[in-house]
Amino acid sequence: MRDPGAVTSPLARVVPGLRAVLLFGSTLSPTTRKTSSIPDLIAIVDDVGAAAAAFHAGSMARRLAGVLPPVTFALREPDAAATLAKVNVISFAAARAALARPDDLSLAGRLAKQVRLLYARDEKARADTAALLAEATDVMACATTLDLPRVVSLEAATRRCFALSYRAEPRPETPAQLETRYRAFAAAYRARYEPVLASAARARGIDVVGACLVDQRPAAVRARDAATLARLLFRSRVRALARWARQLFVYRGWLPYLAGKLRRVWAG
Repeated sequence: MRDPGAVTSPLARVVPGLRAVLLFGSTLSPTTRKTSSIPDLIAIVDDVGAAAAAFHAGSMARRLAGVLPPVTFALREPDAAATLAKVNVISFAAARAALARPDDLSLAGRLAKQVRLLYARDEKARADTAALLAEATDVMACATTLDLPRVVSLEAATRRCFALSYRAEPRPETPAQLETRYRAFAAAYRARYEPVLASAARARGIDVVGACLVDQRPAAVRARDAATLARLLFRSRVRALARWARQLFVYRGWLPYLAGKLRRVWAG
């Protein structure tokens, strides 16, 4: 696998109105990266339609690009068959809207995990990206506190927060693989999540006692919150399946990519 940062130049060359590029996923860490891994990027753009055209998307793909953001394209060098990166394209406006009233946890889950900023067009883009990352963390922390044990440590709640986005999509990863991904950046996750989880818990009426969250609310309130999270996760999975169906029309080489991903997962 080539250096993930090296894809920024061809991406900036191809995509008009590119404001920021984030790297996320297994290629961030040597412990989870494989030689066959394809970098996962989030490209934040001024105009999704213009970006879709830059990926040589057909008319149907361009129409579908604005539905259920982000939309994913394969980045390739001209006249080359190999995929350099999987690029999830979204505008700042669509990202803010998705986080302000989350109908699913797809975008928030990606942004709330470990990411690396590869490119920012200017200081405003850098600041807007940092604000999105903070808001995504808030969204995932609030969702996590909807369904916790009566007593749970902040460290255990952090693990649940990390794993929540994987519950929000049909995923092939095993618990052992998720544990490896968490441990790759465990200290960073604890530093990022624990204060936000504590704040979200207090707002929900859950006590913070030392390094633990203690929920003394009535059982009926806890059951109502758990049902809210179950509905959100169900909606997230349905919308994830709809995005996957869209990829048949917009992602060049989707079948080899899917087969390769499943091979990497099954290989551990």
